[in-house]
Amino acid sequence: MASKYLRDPVHGSIGFDKERERLIIELINTREFQRLRRIRQLGALFLTFHGAEHTRFTHSLGVAWMAKRIFDALLLAGQVPQKGRALERARLVAIAAALLHDVGHGPFSHLYEKVFNDRRHEEWTRLIIRQARGEAGRLLRRAGMVDEILGVYGRTYRPAFVSDIVSSQLDADRLDYLLRDSFMTGVAYGKYDLDWILTNLRLARRGRETGAARGRRGPDGELRLAINGLKGYHAAEQFVIGRYLMYQQVYYHKTSRAAEQMIRTALQRLVDAHRETGALPDPCPASIRRLVETRGDLSVEEYLRLDDWLFLSAFQEWALAPPGKVDPILRDLCDRITRRRLFKTVRLTADTRHKAFGQAIEEINGLFRRKGFDPRYYLLEDDATDLPYRDLAYSDRMGTAPEDIGLAVRGRIVGYMSERTVSPLIDSIRNEPRKLQRLCFPAAMRALVERRLKAFIVSERQ
Repeated sequence: MASKYLRDPVHGSIGFDKERERLIIELINTREFQRLRRIRQLGALFLTFHGAEHTRFTHSLGVAWMAKRIFDALLLAGQVPQKGRALERARLVAIAAALLHDVGHGPFSHLYEKVFNDRRHEEWTRLIIRQARGEAGRLLRRAGMVDEILGVYGRTYRPAFVSDIVSSQLDADRLDYLLRDSFMTGVAYGKYDLDWILTNLRLARRGRETGAARGRRGPDGELRLAINGLKGYHAAEQFVIGRYLMYQQVYYHKTSRAAEQMIRTALQRLVDAHRETGALPDPCPASIRRLVETRGDLSVEEYLRLDDWLFLSAFQEWALAPPGKVDPILRDLCDRITRRRLFKTVRLTADTRHKAFGQAIEEINGLFRRKGFDPRYYLLEDDATDLPYRDLAYSDRMGTAPEDIGLAVRGRIVGYMSERTVSPLIDSIRNEPRKLQRLCFPAAMRALVERRLKAFIVSERQ
């Protein structure tokens, strides 16, 4: 059958069958999905890693391709029990859910949520899929697939392994973004043996209770995504450690975090200045005006008008506007962002709750004010936290979806990657949040901050 091919810098030729996967091709062409071309995958990281210009669009295509490859690898290995129309339906649902998993992201991705936090991007995704007037919603409704896609995200869809393909420790999302982000940022941390993982993916039922699961979760009759316990676990280990290193060395890079904090603070100042004066910058795009005036309480149609391009263009206009047309703090922040005059950072020790630290910060706040820097917008706290690996015990305790990678032998999960006897490396990082606390501030204030906080600053290993 004829296929629609898309050239991808990471995966080569991505192909979707024009008959079997026609819905996927139609979803790609919707306004909602095409909007993702205007939202960068890595937020502000392009200001640190100049190659990180890829978008949520390219990533989401890669995730759909990964979901297709995972499902077909399981089929080839004789793992999928469904037959005929039921099999075709589950396969199409898996690919469609993977394709649309990020369709609800706002401008600058997670930065938007921290200021206009009425809804997280996952909720916007659900609203977009449900919207009968939208192009994507109409296609899914015509296919009778709205509830099925939402069921995948909510982990109520059956067969259960379809949800694992879309969201788990070995899901299509992570399989794509680690390779893509590593390639586009020019680092090697996120590389792993994809072909061997795909070759060794299995569907298995939970067998004996082992390790972290003992005493907490009984045998489970449902087939779940797992890795071949005899051959595949080293590739899975490499994958998990690669993700851990990407967070430490790329996603949480000090310059990247400073850039993100500056963009978040510019958005916050936009809101605060309107609250204080009732005025908006001149000029101000209508979509941004509506966003600020409603404090983020937008309809789906209004939300879909927001993207990175809109805000970066506005930042440029506000940076160059004559004095008096734009709030001076917002104008200065936009100027620093568009000219890449990024804040400097210092990394803090873990004992920042100490009374002496609080006193030092109060003193620095006063000094910033005397220098003309409002500390609310020029002395920024950055708390970067990642939980590299959750075992079953942690997932049970926190009520989150299980992410421990099961080891499959003859259709049964006989152990988990988090067990020390399986992977001492993963055992060393499981259930342990990795925290990096920093302060971000203008370069002109660096000597002052370092002098006052010398006892609380540690060196950066980047």
